Amino acid sequence: MDTLSNILSLLNLRASVYFHSSFCGNWSIDGDNEYRATFHLIARGNCWLQLPDLDRTIVLRGGDLIVFPRDIRHSISSSQSVEQAEAAPSPPMEPETDEPTTSLICGYFDFDSPQANPILDAMPDLIHIKNEDPARTSMLDTVLRFITSETESAQPGSDVIVDKLSEILFIHVIRAYVQHAGVKTGLLAALSDTRLGRAIRAVHEDPAYNWRVSTLAEKAGMSRSAFASHFQAVTGITPMQYVTNWRMQTAFEKLRTGKVSVGLIAEQSGYQTEASFRKAFKKQMGVGPGAVRRYPDR
Repeated sequence: MDTLSNILSLLNLRASVYFHSSFCGNWSIDGDNEYRATFHLIARGNCWLQLPDLDRTIVLRGGDLIVFPRDIRHSISSSQSVEQAEAAPSPPMEPETDEPTTSLICGYFDFDSPQANPILDAMPDLIHIKNEDPARTSMLDTVLRFITSETESAQPGSDVIVDKLSEILFIHVIRAYVQHAGVKTGLLAALSDTRLGRAIRAVHEDPAYNWRVSTLAEKAGMSRSAFASHFQAVTGITPMQYVTNWRMQTAFEKLRTGKVSVGLIAEQSGYQTEASFRKAFKKQMGVGPGAVRRYPDR
């Protein structure tokens, strides 16, 4: 399993569409909701995205996709505010018709794990993938087209299909963001770096191994010093901090969702004794293994 898939599987990605409607005339919807990350697909028509905390207004056109990796205040409407009318270009006029002129599909990306999310944390507050964006692949277009078709058809089984397609959409959003934005730092940049990616994948494949900076550097095909410097410059942490982070993330999920003994989890996490694991786990996660056992499953 590749590293990104490994991380998403650990965090248990799930996604779905929670709102779909068509509008005409003057309308507005508030983006506030209970979900950690959301997306808005403009299936057809034109509208405005209002970001009051960022003092921004963005024109959205048919086919555009907006993704919020974390909750920020926003609304989508048929017109922009008066104060910002001169700052943003007007969308093209729609032909006069008795039919609704704008169709909007809103969904969420969520994760069952209560842990901090390294994928969402590595993404910006807002991702806008325009219909004509060069980073927009034919596969992404196909997924969006299928989501629109299944949502609008409301056929038997459509809800399950849309859920799975929305999960696939999240992966394509990550790919488009990395390719289009030319990401240089953070986890996504490290995973896209051929040399760092090899080292990180090795850690994910065998977290119990007695990793050292030198052995990780060998996996990357770099000298020890060059690897350590490059790794920290890209990720913001040292290689061994990453090893510890991943070990504890996997241990957390095993404790929360499984029935494996703490002693076995300690062994699978690369610790020779349960006591040393318990100490390291509490230092890293802020709670002891026993407390995690009592976390409610979602």
